[in-house]
Amino acid sequence: MTTPVLSPEWMQTYGELWNNTEATRQGLKELSMVIEYRLAEDESRAGQIQVVSGEVVRAGAPADGVKPEFVLTANTDIWQRLGKGELPASKAMVTRMVKFRGPMSVALAHLPSLEAAMKMMGQIDDTDWSV
Repeated sequence: MTTPVLSPEWMQTYGELWNNTEATRQGLKELSMVIEYRLAEDESRAGQIQVVSGEVVRAGAPADGVKPEFVLTANTDIWQRLGKGELPASKAMVTRMVKFRGPMSVALAHLPSLEAAMKMMGQIDDTDWSV
C-alpha cells in the first residue's frame, strides 16, 4: 500500500523519522518552529510539522490558525531529487527550485540540518508521488 506524499499519514511518518535522525533533532535543538511543505502542482496538498526544541511534536495536515514560520514549495520531481540526495537543498533554494518563505538567515545557519530534513523525504517507503 502506498501513502500519498504530504498526506497526514505520510507527514506522521516524516515526523517520526525526523525525531529519530540525529542531524535534524540535535541540529535544530535550539529552534522551535512550524514548517509547511507544499506541492507546486497542487498547493492544497500540504503537510505541516511543529518542532519544539528540535523535536517534532505535531505532524500532519496544516492546522487551522497555525501560521508556519517556514513554507517550502516545490514540484514532486524536485522533492524526489532532494530525497534521493541528487540535488543539494542549498542549490534548490538559491535557484528557487524550492520556493522558500521564512527567515533565510535561520535556514542558512542550519543548512546541514535542512539538508538532512530534505533527504528524509526519500526515506519514507512506499511514497506515492503522483499528484
